[in-house]
Amino acid sequence: MKVWHVLKQEWHWLWQGRFPVAAILFLLPLAFTLAFGIIYYQNSVERIPLVICDEEQSVVSRTIVQAYSDAEKFQLVDQVTRSEDMVDDLNSGKALVGLYIPEDLSKQVKLGNPVPLMLTVNSANNMFGNAALTAASEINKTLFVGIAAKLLEAGNQLPAAAMNMAYPVRLGIRIVNNPTAGYTPFMLAGLTMNGLQIAIMLVLCPLIAREFRYHGYEKSIPSWLILGAKVLCVLVMAVPSFFLSLGFLYYSFAVPVQGSLAALAVMITAFCLAVASIMVLFAVLSPDAVMSIEMPLLYIMPGLLYSGLSWPDFYMSDVAAAIAQIFPMRHAADSVRDILLAGYAPALVSQSLQLLLMGAGAFVLGTAIFALRRRYGMKTFLEIAAGAIARKRKGARS
Repeated sequence: MKVWHVLKQEWHWLWQGRFPVAAILFLLPLAFTLAFGIIYYQNSVERIPLVICDEEQSVVSRTIVQAYSDAEKFQLVDQVTRSEDMVDDLNSGKALVGLYIPEDLSKQVKLGNPVPLMLTVNSANNMFGNAALTAASEINKTLFVGIAAKLLEAGNQLPAAAMNMAYPVRLGIRIVNNPTAGYTPFMLAGLTMNGLQIAIMLVLCPLIAREFRYHGYEKSIPSWLILGAKVLCVLVMAVPSFFLSLGFLYYSFAVPVQGSLAALAVMITAFCLAVASIMVLFAVLSPDAVMSIEMPLLYIMPGLLYSGLSWPDFYMSDVAAAIAQIFPMRHAADSVRDILLAGYAPALVSQSLQLLLMGAGAFVLGTAIFALRRRYGMKTFLEIAAGAIARKRKGARS
């Protein structure tokens, strides 16, 4: 009966008021999904502003200009004949990429000498720099293989033989799991998870902190039951909340779901349990409701950077990799992305177990501190420690 009474009471507190705090568990992950989905809606970097300096103005140079102008990755914003004008466009920010075509281009091509084209890239933002270099390499390869084939044809080679000699090795490329190399499937699910853990924090931490002010339960109710009921009530809404946001990802932003929903449910449940248990620990250590949010917020925010979403964990330094282990996002985000895009997560079991162990440790420690604070009239942990030291000193003097 005690268990049912406590669960019923906690559920009531979550849904009371004109705007129940339980709504945050559903609305905040959806808001993160929508906000970041709009940002990544373009899905990949395209139409990079390009200026071309064509000093030669020949048939060959105009072919190069046309090839860059037709490419989806570039948007030709200016075409000049002096290198100084190209530099001005780059310095002013009008263009992020500059292509310099020298005046002796056709002569060098006919002589069979290397063609000295120069690509200048403003890589202050690496996304533009990497995309521009990749696209330029593809365009140049296509152009100059064609030019080489024409030169060989002029030497009495048949077109097919000339092409084979100019491009003897054909590289086939097959991109799996994220064929478009888009940012939406790559990042969006992880950002939704970040919204979910913030929602758990905003709901659970004040719910625990109110116990220190209002003393909602008699001392006969065990501490583990009070905290466990709060975690359970949040958990039964947090997991469906993720799947609601996942449905929004699938239907609105075309994020694929290749893997098993059961595997996804296991990982998300372990993730939510770990986050909720860690929030319990922060809340019972906090002196008031405000600090119960501010303290875990400082913990949550770096978790996204250490999660492996944007920077692979195997490229992290040893120190960074060690720090990353304390964040639930590090153990869950990559596996969730693998399930969605690849259909399976090799580390599903090991990462789920690590999350459960992390959550169990935090919950046991949080429960012990909560029981201690209840015993000493809801004093803060520091007040209890200071009182114990004072009593020890007093006993030593006497």
